[in-house]
Amino acid sequence: MLSMLLLAGLAEAKKPKGPPPPPPVGWQSQEGWRGQCWFPVDYEKLLEGDRKMARQKALEEMKRQWSGGKDEFVSLDAGVVDDVETVLLGRPAMIENVSRENLDHCMAVMKGGETGAWEGWLSGLPSKLTAGECNTPLTYILYDYLDLGRGWQRPVHICKGDKAKISATVKDRYRISDQGEWINADGTPEKALAADFPCNIEGCTVGMLVGKFVTDDGVETVFPIGSGTLFEAPEHGTLYYSVNDTTWYDNKWFKSSTLVDKTAVTIEPG
Repeated sequence: MLSMLLLAGLAEAKKPKGPPPPPPVGWQSQEGWRGQCWFPVDYEKLLEGDRKMARQKALEEMKRQWSGGKDEFVSLDAGVVDDVETVLLGRPAMIENVSRENLDHCMAVMKGGETGAWEGWLSGLPSKLTAGECNTPLTYILYDYLDLGRGWQRPVHICKGDKAKISATVKDRYRISDQGEWINADGTPEKALAADFPCNIEGCTVGMLVGKFVTDDGVETVFPIGSGTLFEAPEHGTLYYSVNDTTWYDNKWFKSSTLVDKTAVTIEPG
């Protein structure tokens, strides 16, 4: 009898085991959880069309939960949720990894954790997912007027390699001191250019229109504009312009009768 039992046990042990159960997909919960989490599919096993649909579904369900539509104790910042959705709609392939990372954060909360870490992760996603990208190429024309009473003004975000054609009207005149001469955007080369002027390199003159470019890494470049120049962005960054002056409170526009001059500035693709 003992031999028969041993043989039966050995036979049972030799039986091939069936395939492991597939991983959970969709809204799932485990014992002890206070809610459900969205388990993404194995995207790599899907055909391209199905893969795209799975990404879209995952984004929809994650947003529903982030926005408080799934659990009353999960309601993340609406602005952050919208920002993340905007970024992911333009980069759908990134939804796959985001949905996997989101599952980890959701599981931690469903096991009793706080939502702070989840929201912190979410708020950092837009900058993380767009690192090194430039979403503001110079593809438009900007018209503006020079403000004599301010320093660097009118920030314009442009991308690496963008060429900006910057021009200013020369018929409009102003002066940068109470007893100063009337000048235009080309400034006055006759005056000595002190070292404390914003633009004090070759080509810059007192009172002229000058530009400043600040890369996303914080590197600044100041350059002359005058009545017109062509600037090429060495990196992603922000373009500004101003009057080449050390004080702005005493600057005045030329006035004739009821007409007041005002220098128009145009920035357009070069």
